[in-house]
Amino acid sequence: MALAATGGALPFLLTGAHAETMAPQTLTINAPDRYLPRSYNLESAGTAADLNRMEVDGSDAVTAYRWSPATGDPQTVGKDPADTSAERVGGHASDVVGVYTTADRSVELKDMKAGTAARFTLPEGQTYHGTYGDSVVTATWTAGGDVDSLHLLRLRDGQLTDTPVTGENGVRVASSKVLGAGDGLLAIFVSGDSTGQIGLVDLATGKITGVLKGSWGSDHTQVVFSGTHAGWFDPAYGDQKVHLLRKDALNGTETTVDVASTYEQRSYVALVGFWVVSLRQTESYRNGDAPKDRGEPLLAAPMGGGEARTLLPHARLGGKYGLNPTPDGGVLVAGGSSAGNWAVRKVSLRTDGSLDVNSVRAVAPKPGTYGEVALAAGDLAVQETDTNYLPSLYKRHIELGDTPSAGTRSLVVEPPLSTDGTGGSAGSGAYALGDGTFAYPKGNGIVVRSNPDDAVTIAAPGSGRVVDASGRYVVFGYGYVSGFGQYQQYVIDRESGDDKVLLTRTASAAAVWGSTFWTPGDTKGTVKATDLKSGTTESFSLGKECTPTDLQAVGRWVYWACEGSGDPAGSGVWDRTTQRMIDVPMGGELGDGYVVRHDETARELQLVDFHTVNSVTSRPLADITGYLAQGYYAVDRFGGGVAYVPERGKPGAMRAVGSGVPTSSLAEIESETETSLDLQSATDARWDGSWQLSKPGAPGAQVVIKDAGGDVVRMLDAVQNGAALTTAWDGRDSGGAFTHNGPYTWELTAAPQDGQGAELKRSGAITVKGTGTASAPKASRSLVSSGSYGTVYDRDPLAARRENTL
Repeated sequence: MALAATGGALPFLLTGAHAETMAPQTLTINAPDRYLPRSYNLESAGTAADLNRMEVDGSDAVTAYRWSPATGDPQTVGKDPADTSAERVGGHASDVVGVYTTADRSVELKDMKAGTAARFTLPEGQTYHGTYGDSVVTATWTAGGDVDSLHLLRLRDGQLTDTPVTGENGVRVASSKVLGAGDGLLAIFVSGDSTGQIGLVDLATGKITGVLKGSWGSDHTQVVFSGTHAGWFDPAYGDQKVHLLRKDALNGTETTVDVASTYEQRSYVALVGFWVVSLRQTESYRNGDAPKDRGEPLLAAPMGGGEARTLLPHARLGGKYGLNPTPDGGVLVAGGSSAGNWAVRKVSLRTDGSLDVNSVRAVAPKPGTYGEVALAAGDLAVQETDTNYLPSLYKRHIELGDTPSAGTRSLVVEPPLSTDGTGGSAGSGAYALGDGTFAYPKGNGIVVRSNPDDAVTIAAPGSGRVVDASGRYVVFGYGYVSGFGQYQQYVIDRESGDDKVLLTRTASAAAVWGSTFWTPGDTKGTVKATDLKSGTTESFSLGKECTPTDLQAVGRWVYWACEGSGDPAGSGVWDRTTQRMIDVPMGGELGDGYVVRHDETARELQLVDFHTVNSVTSRPLADITGYLAQGYYAVDRFGGGVAYVPERGKPGAMRAVGSGVPTSSLAEIESETETSLDLQSATDARWDGSWQLSKPGAPGAQVVIKDAGGDVVRMLDAVQNGAALTTAWDGRDSGGAFTHNGPYTWELTAAPQDGQGAELKRSGAITVKGTGTASAPKASRSLVSSGSYGTVYDRDPLAARRENTL
């Protein structure tokens, strides 16, 4: 039937509606911890504090350099925020921190423990290369650009001393690079010695006291010290051994300790007593071994031989030398079992020679980041971009009203693990169907699921996205597409037989509500609806000669918008009940009697209320400072809530709020009820009923089975999933006996969960056969029914799931 708008369109008025009523309470849902620990870049370790830069909330930025004690507030060192292009801040195994300022070539030595500081200017011709205790290392250069010498600068009684680094017997400085430091020694590259390339410098005298026998060097050479040993490690050429020599016998026998390392994922080492502590670089998002994205294991191997032991399951490198020696011979590192257990930890030597690992200071996890949201019947799903090893889809059930609350978060789908570093994301573009499940595109088709174990994959001839969905019907492919080419759209019936693609059509704006499928009409400026079960149609006129670029449907309301090239722009809502057109602004998400839209000019998420039909009013739901794409807010079409992510792409919280608009009466928008029950069937000895409702029913919905005389045979609980109800009858009466052959009736009674409107009642007939004189089959009890929220049921065709649940 064709329906025409009467009385003209109701104008949109920007007024402050509901000012006299209390605004609905907003629910804040804080983001879970990010999967990866907060970056804590250790630069140097003092006696009871450390120099670091830490990742801040809200962005990938890090703090200025800070001196952080074990307890108490950190102290900023250098500029705030630190300008790394203008100054260099650093130290090594000391309470002294050096701050070098490029602009005036000055060095400030800050004794953080004593609270004193002294500043001097570098001598002409010298370049700054680091601070080691109270010594500053500089270099001078030849006219050809080669290093001429290294210098150790110190302040003594307010006077600057300059000690050049010198060697004997032709041994000289070969590079300005400092390879490591510790126990009063500095390691550098040298030339002029046939036994090795790494020389040790006495920091007190500037003398090269010896060369590490057999040593070579590259950009990745590391030198480490303990009270008794010096060790060098260079994995660049495939060598996976730490080479150790006693400091008092550099020409003695070398000891080696194996350390797993590759060129792409190098290890860094340190010495604690007679142990070699090692940690590999973290290879983020390898996806084949997801937990290691948090950090590699911190290992310790004894110098005397034996198996390495794991000190921490995960740790991350930081600073110039990766691992940070402490002045008392320990090592400082950031690590733990997960982001929620991350801390600055100290590896130290016990009196019996074993190692101890103690937490110095907790490192708070960083909040994760919410992505796109989907919401139906209180079931809220959201893409969490960084709370898992790769972006994954999670859900929770929310209740909105005077005391809003959010239920337990659970996983819907995560990317599969792989060995090649791929994986991408999972559940992107998810659409809430109103029955506790979510549909999202995957290749040529969709996946429908409510948890990781109940996925149903439905193939389609082409690819695309979920355009719209409601219960059993999903519109997949493309919506309105401007420009070149022909794009396809597919209507998928999840409950049909083998071929679940019900319709294939040219892409256009489209909407589905229950079994009613809305598309642009056959005549420009009209919209047509087709019932996907009966084939009956209806239509209405837009009042504009345009083709809709957007269509949405909820109950009695149909939203449309025209933005196509060459067409007059416009938007509105058609009220199927009163046959009237309501003028509403463009670009929003339709709910039951309202539209939610982001007004960029006003920087607000606004609710446009038209449920009375006679007036259209608007009020702000939230202040939004940046751009809010439609995928980052969602309207619950099967209820009255709105969920949104106020700061897209930034860590933080998600919010949800009730619409404050009265909902329509509880209605059945689609159902599937069988008309017969054959108790002798080997595959279908069960009667099934399912009802997709317009909003959730209250707990306690029942289906009553009566015989021909009107007597109650059985009372069945209706199981709720979102706004859907299901039940099954095995043909037995309340005493457990099988009923007789003959006619029976069923009646569903469900009250609205939100208390708005009357009870819903539906009824129908059942013919039972197969009892006779033959023995009744024993019904399977492998599928147990549940009346609790969130129970998951197989969504295959009804005939394929005939098992006794009662």
